[in-house]
Amino acid sequence: MLQTAPNIAYLKAAWAAFAGISGPNAQQSYEAAGLSFTRVNHSTLVRKNDVQVSTMPIHYTRHELRVGFLGRIENEVRKAVNELEAVLYRDLCLPEGHEWMIELDECLRMLRRRGHRSLSILIQPDSSATPDTRVRVEMRVYLDSPRACLFASAADATTNGFVDLLEEAPKRVRVPRAANYGELAAQISTTLNEAFAAFPRAQLAA
Repeated sequence: MLQTAPNIAYLKAAWAAFAGISGPNAQQSYEAAGLSFTRVNHSTLVRKNDVQVSTMPIHYTRHELRVGFLGRIENEVRKAVNELEAVLYRDLCLPEGHEWMIELDECLRMLRRRGHRSLSILIQPDSSATPDTRVRVEMRVYLDSPRACLFASAADATTNGFVDLLEEAPKRVRVPRAANYGELAAQISTTLNEAFAAFPRAQLAA
């Protein structure tokens, strides 16, 4: 089966709908949260503004509605991660002796429990390697729209600890935004590849 792209409009609307009836807004009315409901046969269609964000039975609780939002959001998040992973695997040049990992299980666990909306993708030294240059990267990707925060540092024998590889990068590079998650991953790959190559004290690229 072909993997479909995540529905960005849905993600934005569903997260907004979830926030409108959760946390400090847990007691807010559905109307104030911008939600509308239409009964169709034995189901209730739930919309945030003009976007359908859930389909519920005729009778449901507020908690069940929140859980319903998160279940559909999780499906879209998995699609977004697949899109990110494919582009990063293709475009990102890992420093020699390093590996990258996507903390998807932890992300989904926190999403289900607390409505957490970010995913960490890490680059770190391979546990079986001792590279001359050590790199630490966190790509903190947000799941309500294609945007991220990048943190990257490196160290070698000539540095006094880790140095920030993105210290002089403009905000739009450190906090990228894109139209979709594939484009976001391509931007991230370009930024990190250039940062790795520019590290002056060692040749990072394999």
